[in-house]
Amino acid sequence: MFSNSVKRLFSNSLIFSIGTLGTKVIGFLMVPFYTYFLTKGQFGVVDLISTTVAMLTPVVTLSVFDAIFRFTMDKNFENKILFSNGLVITLLGSLITLIVGGIAQGVGYQYGILLAILLVLSVVNSFLQYFVRGIGYVKLFAVTGIVGTSLSAILNILFIWYFKLGTNGYLYGMVGAQLGSLILIVAVIKPWQYVDFNLVSTANALKLLRYSVPMIPNAFAWWFTNDANRFFILFFLGASANGIYAVANKIPSILTIFFTVFNQAWQISAVDEFESENNSTFYSMVFNNLIHFSFLVMAGLLLILKPLMHVLVAPSFYSAWEFVPFLMLAMIFSNLSGFLGSTYIAAKMTTKLFSTTIYGMLTNIAFNALLIPLIGLNGAGLGSALGFLAVMIIRLKQTKAFVTINVNWVPLTIHLIMTALMYATLHIENQFLMFSLLIVFFGITVALAGKDVFVFLKRRKIS
Repeated sequence: MFSNSVKRLFSNSLIFSIGTLGTKVIGFLMVPFYTYFLTKGQFGVVDLISTTVAMLTPVVTLSVFDAIFRFTMDKNFENKILFSNGLVITLLGSLITLIVGGIAQGVGYQYGILLAILLVLSVVNSFLQYFVRGIGYVKLFAVTGIVGTSLSAILNILFIWYFKLGTNGYLYGMVGAQLGSLILIVAVIKPWQYVDFNLVSTANALKLLRYSVPMIPNAFAWWFTNDANRFFILFFLGASANGIYAVANKIPSILTIFFTVFNQAWQISAVDEFESENNSTFYSMVFNNLIHFSFLVMAGLLLILKPLMHVLVAPSFYSAWEFVPFLMLAMIFSNLSGFLGSTYIAAKMTTKLFSTTIYGMLTNIAFNALLIPLIGLNGAGLGSALGFLAVMIIRLKQTKAFVTINVNWVPLTIHLIMTALMYATLHIENQFLMFSLLIVFFGITVALAGKDVFVFLKRRKIS
């Protein structure tokens, strides 16, 4: 019944995986370099700057790239209308950003202009990438990720190791990577062919903004739910602790690799399948298998966590392993919430999306403020996990208004129990006993996930 839909989802996922996996693998392999040549404080600073850019990107552009992607999929607008109006909004936001960055530099903020340039490159890249993905250039979208990350790695080695520029060197590498991706997209799609300023009008711009503006507070709140704990850590524990936290987050980012690959393809399938009669069954099938796969990857990472950290980071960062499990759990609930968020986009119900994120943000803030002073860095991971769990539950209830997703709660509960047991096992001093128990719990997780995942994979075959 769903063979063609599942096949297309896998096909798009494969294309995106080439770019995303290549990008993340390169970034992952650079972690030993960063932890060796940057201090905990420096790594904490660049991590804060990176997350700030991610936070401000939808604000600067009024999240218009979300509207561009959604409406190119609908085919109700000419591409020139979408591109021209979106470009004007993006350029106006970029101009304001440069002015604010210059003022910030003038009043004494060390990274004002550099941050503004990085942010402008990020918003222009986001605009172009969402446009090319919407019009079907999925391979180009994938390749730009590899090009950008490769440039970042090369330039960071040059600036941090050779020129010994520290934090500034890392930021210069980020700028160079964004610029390289931008040049590649421009060279391939020749965006000027989509520009016609005669098509720019208040009416056309408002059509885009009515969809995208509700995404701004949602994006901000989502960022706050995901990354605000860094500021709590900075306030309560200091920049060095934030550096440890940033390194600990590199392991859960492996889960994000798989979800990013999947979600880029899923957003297309979510829109395509939304109007079908069996959308509830299809959405439920994909969601439950995403749960299985996420906990399977987490169990595998917990199995090799300690040896991996020995290889991956400098000795001064090794203690970061203790904070990884809660962060991985937070990442799983974040990804599941993100999946449910795609249903709002497919239904064009972006205004409702914001309210769910607000609840998660408030939950996260409350638990971060309470737990970080009490239990340290693990409080940040646990607070995030509870925040995203709240978002997931609320969205499951709210999305029933336009699509019902039936969750298999028993397997999810067993996965959580296995995760808790593996986390407790990691603290056993006897290495043989610890590893033996980890293998047992990992085997149970594999057996639990195996059956449903196998059935899902069989549906790739064409009827």
